[in-house]
Amino acid sequence: MTYGRMSLAALFLFAGAAGANAQERQLTVATWGGTYTQKQRATIIDPFAKEAGVRVLDAPYTGGLGQLRAMREAGNSTWDVVQLEAPDLIAACAEGLVLRLDKSKLANLSDLGPGGASECGVGAVGWSIVIGYNSDLVKQAPQSWADFWDVKTYPGKRAMRRSPQYALEAALLADGVAPAELYATLARKEGVDRAFRKLDALKPHIQWWEAGSQPPEWLARGEVAMATSYVGRLLEARAEKAPVSFGWGGSFYSVDSWAIVDGTKRQTDAYAFLDYATGAKAQAAFSEIQPVAPVNQKAAALLKPERLAIMPIGENLKQGTVFSDTFWVENIDALTERFNAWLAR
Repeated sequence: MTYGRMSLAALFLFAGAAGANAQERQLTVATWGGTYTQKQRATIIDPFAKEAGVRVLDAPYTGGLGQLRAMREAGNSTWDVVQLEAPDLIAACAEGLVLRLDKSKLANLSDLGPGGASECGVGAVGWSIVIGYNSDLVKQAPQSWADFWDVKTYPGKRAMRRSPQYALEAALLADGVAPAELYATLARKEGVDRAFRKLDALKPHIQWWEAGSQPPEWLARGEVAMATSYVGRLLEARAEKAPVSFGWGGSFYSVDSWAIVDGTKRQTDAYAFLDYATGAKAQAAFSEIQPVAPVNQKAAALLKPERLAIMPIGENLKQGTVFSDTFWVENIDALTERFNAWLAR
């Protein structure tokens, strides 16, 4: 999840030493940085370090596979564990940049929800792209992508991510494709053509965003009436009293995962961290202070109802569609080329 990536320092403060053994054992966890990592330290990393007696450092990860590839080429893996978005996890697994996991060393697998366990990763957090709107401009909450496309009933500009991802899916859903048939339709040329025809109709009204901070800012200023946005960003804007709201209808759900970096010499402690970080207690603690959903389904019972109401979990999750990471790993290049050509027209 591209969230709160800020350059703080090369490494954050590590957990306090726990005796001589802690000085000998050290683990480096790479994650998104900024306040996101600070909250992970408070709820997951530091409690694990104390319990396991391991000194834990964290390193800033900027997304993609460049850092992992560079470490492999240098023959020096300075990370042991990394948090990856789902498409990057699939690609990293295929390239051997992360380990294929020994599931016998992980105790929480049966408790993990959709997308929570794969060949090379275990679920860290669940997150969603939703339809956000300016509540001053839009008096009747949009319920679907058909509403997003309906500029007569809901006048005003729309903001969408400058990428074929989510845009093509939204177009097909707006055109009446059932969620269960979404990726089967998009896998066919006629389905892709149909998606672009639907985008043609909305194109004059679209303002494209590239940074996750842009949609809530544009909504708050009234530059756009509706926007696709990360739900966490909208919640932050709403907490600052911006006239921003959202619904779960038409949302897209994905999971970030923890993976063990190939070349680590600390597999035992890395597995222990994955096991701890996928536990219900740790995931609930993080979700209490960061607007993401726990992947461990038992964590929901540990969260307050008002907290669950703003997460892609339970009934909220049922209103959306699980993002197909596999589809995009296989099709991203061809569809991005066509999308960019379409944008340039």
